[in-house]
Amino acid sequence: MNKGMFWLVWGVGVLPMLLAMGMYFGQVGVPDGRMNHGDLLPPGAELEEWEIEDAAGEQWVHSGDWHLLLTYNECDRSCVTWKTTLPNLHQALGRERDRVQWHLLSGHPAETKTMLVSDRIGEIGSAVWVADPLGNLVMRYPLDQDPRDLLLDLKRMLKLSKVG
Repeated sequence: MNKGMFWLVWGVGVLPMLLAMGMYFGQVGVPDGRMNHGDLLPPGAELEEWEIEDAAGEQWVHSGDWHLLLTYNECDRSCVTWKTTLPNLHQALGRERDRVQWHLLSGHPAETKTMLVSDRIGEIGSAVWVADPLGNLVMRYPLDQDPRDLLLDLKRMLKLSKVG
């Protein structure tokens, strides 16, 4: 075997390994690997921390379903868009819609019988939140984000989840 062939065989075997090590340790060319469109929340955030009350002033207890919560203090144009979109988005879930409930959560006294209230809206901020059936906050979507992003993420979560 001549010297050129020897180095060619070595290069074919060793070069990909060196390239992979460089990508791994240098984080160069590594794909992001994220498929979600919303902000994934760190573990530990729970709905109970929000101290939510229903329109009658009673402590609201989440059921064993997935929850979409539109939180706002003052309802601007993007909030109004989400208010009208959430029922349609819920219908777009198809047969999975029975696993999901949506709620409006405000800092003001309840405008309707179905609205929820929390004094902590100032801390929570205006957004659309996804909570799992165990009461954990999973994702957050700013009000300026496209609602179709939420639909895509929610369909994926419902497909993968065996809970709720």
